[in-house]
Amino acid sequence: MTQRRAAALLAALLLLFTFAPAAPAQESTLPGMLGAAERALYGQDQTGALLERVARLERDVYGEVQSGPLLVRVQDVYGFLTGAAGSPYSLALQLNVVEYLVFQRMNVGVPLTRRLDELERSLVGTPQQAPLAQRIRSLVELVWPSGELNVRTVTLPAETLVKIHLLTEINSRTSRVGQRIRYRVVDDVMVDNRIVIPAGAEGEGQVTAVQPAGRFGQGGRVEVDWGTVPALDGTPVVMAVSERAAAQNQELAVAASMAGVVLLGPIGLVGGLFVQGQEHVVPVGTQFYVEVLRETQALGLSLTPVR
Repeated sequence: MTQRRAAALLAALLLLFTFAPAAPAQESTLPGMLGAAERALYGQDQTGALLERVARLERDVYGEVQSGPLLVRVQDVYGFLTGAAGSPYSLALQLNVVEYLVFQRMNVGVPLTRRLDELERSLVGTPQQAPLAQRIRSLVELVWPSGELNVRTVTLPAETLVKIHLLTEINSRTSRVGQRIRYRVVDDVMVDNRIVIPAGAEGEGQVTAVQPAGRFGQGGRVEVDWGTVPALDGTPVVMAVSERAAAQNQELAVAASMAGVVLLGPIGLVGGLFVQGQEHVVPVGTQFYVEVLRETQALGLSLTPVR
């Protein structure tokens, strides 16, 4: 590969700038937690009086209405369904682990009821008739020795490299501001021999600026906010393409091993003042590196069973 080609590849990669979104805040009010729990379970907020909605959630999740102060009951079901407020064995975490172990994927963003139905169809043939907590417990016991997950909180350092597989084409001619950019994690991201971000987790960013190719050899340009990738427990991990990822991507480009990050064509003025610049395209299937923008705490899974 010529120096000019390598420089073009590196420059093309560095066109994909990152801007950090704020991490979603946890809910703290009773209506907010109840709505978040319903969206996690059913896909949308439910109707009716607050007490009726809480009772419906509890029957679906636990099989019976719980006792105690209403706020505590809502906090409990909210934490169990979403993993918020430090709940270590949430329904979301258990589903994520089963999906990862069996299919190496995580369908984050899909209602928990639908995910559970699909898992049961795949594993046992048909959705089961039991409270959700019991159903997911049965699946965990089916795929994991003793049924007790070996998880604990770990710290994922900033600048940790994450290799991704692009699922949405980036194209300086056709991409538009606001377009969603989807990608999938290629390899497990580990801390202390624990899986924090599993292979198969899907992240989503968006295009923040586009400049098509123009005259005077001006090449196309696309700026991408790489958004977040869910950790195994659902914690959103903010991603960026900063110095460490850019250096790793440069090595890949110089080694001519990333046909996908090849934003083809020379960059800059070519052959005369009225030459049209080249559009830049990152095709679906491209594999390259992003990195963790800021230190993040999340649950890590050890594949060593609890003894």
